[in-house]
Amino acid sequence: MRGGMSPAISPWSGSGFDPTGQCRSRDAAAEYWPWLNVSWHSEKPADAFFLEWTGEALVLRSNQGDARSTVGVDFLAGAQARRLKAVTGEALTRAIGCQKGLRPSVFDSTAGLGSDCSVLANVGCAVWACERHPVVAGLLADGVRRARDSGATWVQHLRCDWADSVEKVANLDHGVVYLDPMFPKERKAQPTLAMQWLHALDNTDAGAEQLLAAALASNASRVVVKRPLKAPPLAGPAPASEIRAKTVRFDLYPRRKLSIDDVDSLREALFS
Repeated sequence: MRGGMSPAISPWSGSGFDPTGQCRSRDAAAEYWPWLNVSWHSEKPADAFFLEWTGEALVLRSNQGDARSTVGVDFLAGAQARRLKAVTGEALTRAIGCQKGLRPSVFDSTAGLGSDCSVLANVGCAVWACERHPVVAGLLADGVRRARDSGATWVQHLRCDWADSVEKVANLDHGVVYLDPMFPKERKAQPTLAMQWLHALDNTDAGAEQLLAAALASNASRVVVKRPLKAPPLAGPAPASEIRAKTVRFDLYPRRKLSIDDVDSLREALFS
């Protein structure tokens, strides 16, 4: 995880519960999550939401929920691990423009808990994943750390930053910009625990239209927006086409035909 504080967003100054008394050592904690100004406690804090160090992983807990419930990022077991093993021709990879011999570089402007950026890295795309909320970025960074420590090779294609993507997207020369803004709270489908808690955190769903406008003003070759299947497109120009999956769709805003320049555009800058 690289990157420093962005002047447009603020670090999280909440509490952490560390019953092991080491949080992977304080120095390592500062290295992995430098933007998290966490006050660590050996007793559970009274905060509504707090981070917990389990001895192996960083997770988010809530004093208002089930004591056993946590939100974290795990690429090594569970549903996301199964998705990484099974992915072949997902609607996501088709929307990005992946095809034989072509894996475009992707700027994931709303990385969240990493469910999509990990898939794209796993199929060989060079992915720059940015997340503006410090807690969410911390959970993602920790999941990537554990995947890297396990020897997962796809992590070599992924860079994660805590940053405001609106500031970063303007400098893109090629590649694909991917937006997966927070789904609206009023969806009929019952949201997962992770989505409920992320909605409850401050500023996790801000600025989707502004981000789309910035992406369309960049020199990216394609912009892709993930939306609920029946939701309207984001405000702004109408998408040129869409790719539908079972419960979501991907609105496509092509600027020009994808080429080898789009494959290499981020790889050298991010991984050299």
